[in-house]
Amino acid sequence: MNGKQITYPIKDHWMYLWLVVATVLGIFSQASGQWLIPVTVWISPIFFLRFYRTQQRAWLAFLLAATSSTIIIIFNMPPMLGPLAPIIVIIFALITPLPLLVDRWLAPRLPGFTSTLVYPLVITAVSILNSVTSPFGSSSGLIFSQYNNLVLLQLVSLTGMWGPTFLIAWLGPVVNWAWERKFAWNEIKRGALVYLIIMLLVLVYGEARLWFAPTSAQTVRVAGVSMVDWRANLPVMNQAFETDLDAFRQMMEERYQLYFETAIKEARAGAQLISLPESALTVTPEDEPALIARLAELAKQEGIYLAASIVEMVTDAPYANKLLIFDPQGEVVLEHYKFGGAGMEGNRINGDGVLHTVQTPFGVISGIICWDSVLQGVVTQAGRNGTDILLTPSLPFRETDPMFAQNSVMRAIENGVSVLHVSDGGVSIITDPYGRILASTDYYAQGEHVIVAQVPTQGVWTLYPLIGDLFGWLAVVGMVGLIIWSVIQSLRMRKMSIFIPESPSQPGQAV
Repeated sequence: MNGKQITYPIKDHWMYLWLVVATVLGIFSQASGQWLIPVTVWISPIFFLRFYRTQQRAWLAFLLAATSSTIIIIFNMPPMLGPLAPIIVIIFALITPLPLLVDRWLAPRLPGFTSTLVYPLVITAVSILNSVTSPFGSSSGLIFSQYNNLVLLQLVSLTGMWGPTFLIAWLGPVVNWAWERKFAWNEIKRGALVYLIIMLLVLVYGEARLWFAPTSAQTVRVAGVSMVDWRANLPVMNQAFETDLDAFRQMMEERYQLYFETAIKEARAGAQLISLPESALTVTPEDEPALIARLAELAKQEGIYLAASIVEMVTDAPYANKLLIFDPQGEVVLEHYKFGGAGMEGNRINGDGVLHTVQTPFGVISGIICWDSVLQGVVTQAGRNGTDILLTPSLPFRETDPMFAQNSVMRAIENGVSVLHVSDGGVSIITDPYGRILASTDYYAQGEHVIVAQVPTQGVWTLYPLIGDLFGWLAVVGMVGLIIWSVIQSLRMRKMSIFIPESPSQPGQAV
């Protein structure tokens, strides 16, 4: 493989144009942003890397890249972050250029095509470290931008998010590696073929996995019901709760009836499992026992499994946001307290992060709530505890929609489970264990706010739950290894230069 070394900085009269192009593409490359164009996630790093490799002053390059990152995040900042927004902007602006800085430092120290591994290793390492330390979990992962590329997404059944993340990030340095060699085919063909062959293998695996996916012998009819835009009515609801409890109870009763009537309708149409969205049933603590009794009676009356998300309205005590699943005998067979988003959603009772299950005639079901689903290290329990159908009721902000629906597709493929994602004020979807969307609806579109599909009663085995985030942690090890190796090489070169005699100053003088 060609080992020609390129010295930085590269002379390029268009270097600032590349920064502008990268910034514009970056605005459209944020997985959780409203401006997302999936292909830009692959292309934007090409120009960021080109710009950074043309810069002689590291501090100026970092400052300009941080400014670019600030522009990108401001365009995509969800408004619900409130006071956290400036902190998020600063963190994003400081962290985003770091992989570029590491690449600029390490890449020229590595031989030939090996230098292209620096950037994807750093991106993957930073991504997994962010996912385990940030309260937002993996919600900002590159891979969520590729929600419509089902063939590529099959790789997450093996490597989790980190395999596709590495491949997406790898394209930028590969193109730059070829660009720096003026795209001369004789010089770049071996490196280009390595990347293309690996991508081809990934795509062949994805196509084969989808093509040879067995048809499920048994399915169950499931339904998701989302009748009320909870956030749109929140000010009126809060006002009634604070000033007139009778008015509050009347308002809630009207909502309950919408959900009860629609659930009965779907049950009589054949649905055996019905899920309501997050916060569908809001209640005071003193009224909660009566509400639970009514839900139990509904499940028993219709002979269904009913998943209901309940939020307590309280003033001076921690409130509960929980998911209850009732069986056809009216018994509560699963209780799950939301654990994702802890510290960001007020004084809330937080769950323990344990995914409980319940055995049904149509497989094992489990449930989590909204932000829980971005903590993939915890959700991986679904792939280990035998879950066949995972419920993920959600209450997204409109500005972050359909992030949680896209996230549910990822969780389905990773863990080999079908997912029933019911969203209040957003996109609701039902997927099979391969991430194929069986049904989808948008709350804001015209029509009934009900989603129905026949779902496989059995999940499929995947490697990811067995090995977890091994691929991501290997990227961390690889990144640290490259840094250590580079430092050792630099010290060796410096030591050698001390002992190499200077060239003779006089012609003919012996060396």
